[in-house]
Amino acid sequence: MASPGDTITLESDTSCDDPLPDGGWIVPAAHTGSAVVHTQTTSDDQFDGSFAATLVLPADFPHGQAYAGIENWDYSFCEGAGSGGCASATGEFMVRP
Repeated sequence: MASPGDTITLESDTSCDDPLPDGGWIVPAAHTGSAVVHTQTTSDDQFDGSFAATLVLPADFPHGQAYAGIENWDYSFCEGAGSGGCASATGEFMVRP
């Protein structure tokens, strides 16, 4: 649960050899079902089991179901890609008034 103005953290304890893209990982947050990204950051963290990226939800972030994730994630480098061995690089949360 979060409210507009709060800081959220997207974390992953997954270890994956996916190389860091030029410019870092793009980490957006948006209202579920909408293509509009309401906030975004970049991260240079590696997927060594301690990945974390923080985002501040703007005052106009819509209430309801939302998600944060990694936009430029490439599953092909993960062991077991396509077989459930590599989790999606997204997480859901609820935004309350």
